[in-house]
Amino acid sequence: MKQTSAAVLMLLLVWLVVACGGTDAAFTQGNEHFQRGQEIALAANGLLQSGDEAKAQEDTTRAQAEFQQAIASYQEVLAKNPKSVSAMTNLGITYYTLGRLDEAIVQYQHALELAPNDADIHSNLAAAYVQSNRLDLALAEYQKAVELNPDLSQAHFGLGVVYLQMAETESAVQAFEKFEELDTGQDPTASAEAAKYLKQLKGE
Repeated sequence: MKQTSAAVLMLLLVWLVVACGGTDAAFTQGNEHFQRGQEIALAANGLLQSGDEAKAQEDTTRAQAEFQQAIASYQEVLAKNPKSVSAMTNLGITYYTLGRLDEAIVQYQHALELAPNDADIHSNLAAAYVQSNRLDLALAEYQKAVELNPDLSQAHFGLGVVYLQMAETESAVQAFEKFEELDTGQDPTASAEAAKYLKQLKGE
């Protein structure tokens, strides 16, 4: 079984954080805390993505502290509005980023109980399953995501990653090709990774 590169998992991480917009229109309480949590989480993720190796350790330490603040903000939102799908999803994303995968999975599962047709959350849950090496569950969630939203490019990329690890070459090729079909070039690294894997899979 081939292992997914750290770069691919980081790509999944970046997409998840960027895709964490609000999903429940009924969000009425704790909005200030929600917005603060989202700002903190995105800022912390930016620190983790820093390309300056000399600052890497300092940035990571500061990012960890900011993610903890984000967690507190989302938890405060949920204390006031236990059915906030947005807060659950963003809390799951924050846990995922910190490597607290079991907690991330629980949050995504709770969010899906309230929003079962949200393709982005299914894709988020799938990525957490990938990190947990639960490939069968990841596959099912990515398949559900693309069923709900066939144009969700990151889900097709995730499917390619899962099929690659499962040594299902033909399916991996199809998934990466679908990603390329939908790819807008917004993430050049993702585009390059997909092209690289396709070349390897096709023996070019």
